[in-house]
Amino acid sequence: MAYDTSPQVRESCFYRSPYSDTKPEHQPYDSLLQWPRNGYFDRFRPDVILLQEALIPYSGLQASTIAEQVFGNQARQQRISLRHAANILYERALLHRSHVKDIDRRLMEFQEKLSIMKMHFPLDGGRTQQTLEKLIIDLEKQRHDEELGFWKDSTEIRQKLFEDAATYGATRHRKDILCGVEGHDGG
Repeated sequence: MAYDTSPQVRESCFYRSPYSDTKPEHQPYDSLLQWPRNGYFDRFRPDVILLQEALIPYSGLQASTIAEQVFGNQARQQRISLRHAANILYERALLHRSHVKDIDRRLMEFQEKLSIMKMHFPLDGGRTQQTLEKLIIDLEKQRHDEELGFWKDSTEIRQKLFEDAATYGATRHRKDILCGVEGHDGG
């Protein structure tokens, strides 16, 4: 059996070793990328990956085209921004679905209790029935408010998403035009 003793493997093992004498080289954005390890912060993992990608300095190929050198980093940052806006919309949609599901569950529960209450003679003069009816009306209002809030939030996010997509598309178009000019001049 042969062991991998490449410098990357040794460096990564040394970096994680509690017995190493020297500390690893400090990365300039370490504190930004340190997230607590629990379920809530795991939801932000796609954004952490995008943040890592955004913080890595752009290093296009040395022999890349002029178009790539001029518009490459700008297009890359706009693509990252576009993906981030899409992540925000997705997270908001998940939150909305969770809220609506919870409201619907409670609404169904109170409607069942109300239907049972109506079938039997109320012993308290109908106060419990009135309370359940008020709770049902309140839950229906909460559901309406959640739908309206989601629409407002998602409208802003979708607007940003389309603006970012248009900007990214324009940058890609300028890059493609410059690539076309390079192709005609070079050959």
